[in-house]
Amino acid sequence: MNWYVKGEGGKVFGPADDEKILSWVKEGRIDPFAGVSNDLKQWKLACLVPMFEMDWLVENEPGNFYGPTHREVIDDLIEAGSLSPTCRIYQDYHDGAVEKEAAAARAAAEKAMVEVQTEAERAMAEVQADAERALATKDSEITALMSELEQMKAKDAEIAALKAELDQVKAESAKSDARVRELEDRFAVLSAGKKREWEMEVVEPEILAEEPPAAVRKVFNPGKTHTLADLERQAQAELARMGASKAKKFFGFN
Repeated sequence: MNWYVKGEGGKVFGPADDEKILSWVKEGRIDPFAGVSNDLKQWKLACLVPMFEMDWLVENEPGNFYGPTHREVIDDLIEAGSLSPTCRIYQDYHDGAVEKEAAAARAAAEKAMVEVQTEAERAMAEVQADAERALATKDSEITALMSELEQMKAKDAEIAALKAELDQVKAESAKSDARVRELEDRFAVLSAGKKREWEMEVVEPEILAEEPPAAVRKVFNPGKTHTLADLERQAQAELARMGASKAKKFFGFN
């Protein structure tokens, strides 16, 4: 007869004949709660197969049991020193006793698994909650930073606008300064000219003689009425007669 063994994780080993499967049982290679089948359809616990003789329990310490398993497995453990020399070995001949023990062990294992799973789920929930809180905090920080960044951008725009306005004022001021300098230069020129006019010296004519020279008396006859044109012609004629040197001396230009 061929045997198949379903181990932990659902992995199936086999096929193995009676001799092979019994050698696995005696070597302790088959867990008492592993599933065994002859047709890969119907499965039962290995410890419930009478042919395997897995009806031995060992109490290594008070309340600490190992099994059910084959007796040769227990003997090998004692020989290897894995079990205490004072351990107590039991063989259960009562129908259903081994099945009850296996069921109890399986129930305990399932309970422990549920507790572990529950604790894992609780720990996972706490981790997820912590992660969500941390993420919310980060989102809040990011939002605050984005708001601060927008404010900084607004400040930069305001500063740029003020700088542009300042540059415009400086340019207009430079134009005004240039215009002021131009007007000041013109004013200085006009003022200098006016000052020269104001500072012109008024020279009183020097009276050289109370009576005109004889030559003049000859030209200008007081007893005769002359027109202005006549007087001008007479003066020009007299000046021409006197010559340039005498005229300069006459008028006091040495």
